[in-house]
Amino acid sequence: MQERTAVAQASNLSCVDPAYFYDHTIWTRQESITHLFCPLDNQSLQLLQSTTDINIQWSKDCHPLNLTASGRLHSTLRNTTAYLTFEQPHASDAGNYTCTLYLNSQRNISFTIRLDMADPCHVLPQFLYPTSNQTLEQALGSQVTLNCTVQLPYSRNCDLDLHWMKGDQWLDNTTYAAFSQWFSDNGTETFVSSTLEVNVTTDENYGVFACLIRNSKAVFTLQKSAETAGHLGAVIAALVIAVLLLLIAVMYVKCRLNVLLWYRNHYGELEINDGKLYDAYVSYANSADDRKFVNFIVKPQLENRHGYKLFLDDKDILPNSEPSADLIMNVSRCRRLIVVLSNAYLEQEWCSNNFREGLWRLLELSQTPIFIAFESQYREITHPAINLLKQHKSAVILLVWRAGSMMPSSDFWKELCLALPRKVSYHGLRGDPQTHLQEDKDPMLILHSSYLDFRRDSHPEGDTAIRGAIFKGPPPHCMTGPDGLPVGAMEEVQLGEKQRSEIDISDLGSRSYEARTDFYCLVTEDDI
Repeated sequence: MQERTAVAQASNLSCVDPAYFYDHTIWTRQESITHLFCPLDNQSLQLLQSTTDINIQWSKDCHPLNLTASGRLHSTLRNTTAYLTFEQPHASDAGNYTCTLYLNSQRNISFTIRLDMADPCHVLPQFLYPTSNQTLEQALGSQVTLNCTVQLPYSRNCDLDLHWMKGDQWLDNTTYAAFSQWFSDNGTETFVSSTLEVNVTTDENYGVFACLIRNSKAVFTLQKSAETAGHLGAVIAALVIAVLLLLIAVMYVKCRLNVLLWYRNHYGELEINDGKLYDAYVSYANSADDRKFVNFIVKPQLENRHGYKLFLDDKDILPNSEPSADLIMNVSRCRRLIVVLSNAYLEQEWCSNNFREGLWRLLELSQTPIFIAFESQYREITHPAINLLKQHKSAVILLVWRAGSMMPSSDFWKELCLALPRKVSYHGLRGDPQTHLQEDKDPMLILHSSYLDFRRDSHPEGDTAIRGAIFKGPPPHCMTGPDGLPVGAMEEVQLGEKQRSEIDISDLGSRSYEARTDFYCLVTEDDI
């Protein structure tokens, strides 16, 4: 604001160009000789270098200076420098000095400098730290350092002492404070700093401290910090938050799969009208243990409890690392590919020698295939196939069957259901709702879905207690009950009204779980 006022006042002078107005301050006690430089621009400097027929005239408040009569003022013009020299400057030298360039005796351009003459010993200090009054809270037994740093114009004979006070009492600087002083790089400014060490041992050490220099001061208020009881609420709140975060973490670990399943079942992607007949293609080794695992555990759990439809295959899935036409066709009918990596499965020749190549073939057949490994071989056996799957977890889904995985509510089944497609059920539709309304032109699919009932397994011995015949319509000889309904229909109604419960595998040994065969008819409307 002061600079704008000075420019406005100087603009009233006839010789002042506001576009070339500058400010300069000379400390009267700083030097016996000082120089006031003419702030030439680049164009003026080029003129000084390119011609000799140029001179500079100095004026004060638009009155030309008689440098010869003054005796204390001298004008100097060199190649690229023009300045006015003051010998023993004093307060009367303050004013607006204009240097005007004359080229070929004609006025070319002028520059004006507002010169202030000030006594550096009367300039108020600028507090660098603290920039404002500070309030510090300290506990008993602590130690605090109060730092006071100021900036002053350079001077030789001025008082630069910093003094400390506590309340109305002066403190001995030699006993309590440390003093330091340094200068700026150009030697025009002086920095003074003082630090005061305060040991807070009693209540008397608290109070108001001030550092003073040239009638200016910075104030530090040292007060007692809140009692420990005052922080008890914050401590309790922090503990409660920590406990809540821990509970959330535990709940996330325990309930993460349930939340993901709920979200998938309500908002997951629907795989409808994709031309698939099965939800998963299950590949396993033709051994007794693998047949029991697939037919007595995997198949009842996924089909009876979760409503999925599986295609079981106990043949070598890639005997020569090249998929056969039957394999390609069967896998294309399934939405997912499940491989049971038992010991018998891993002993196959292609798993031991060409599993890497076979894995790339499987990735071409099915996106993100699902591999089921057993806990013992996952941890103890270093089979190259298991190690390769561990390295490519982003491309495959590797599930581990553990001792507690038999329970229907175990994490194994939840992870497996997450990897399988979302099930969709429509009331009033018979068969798979995901293929019931499709318009797929695959000749391997039956033209009319009502010809066969895909709800039940066609195997005569597989789950006959709860599955009906593949062909619709009542059996040739059926007994009727008291209500006039067939006995089989009454049982179906009773079973349909009850919700599915935990799978009872006690009677599975009497059932047959051989590989079932689905028959397809190539028919046209004329044939029907």
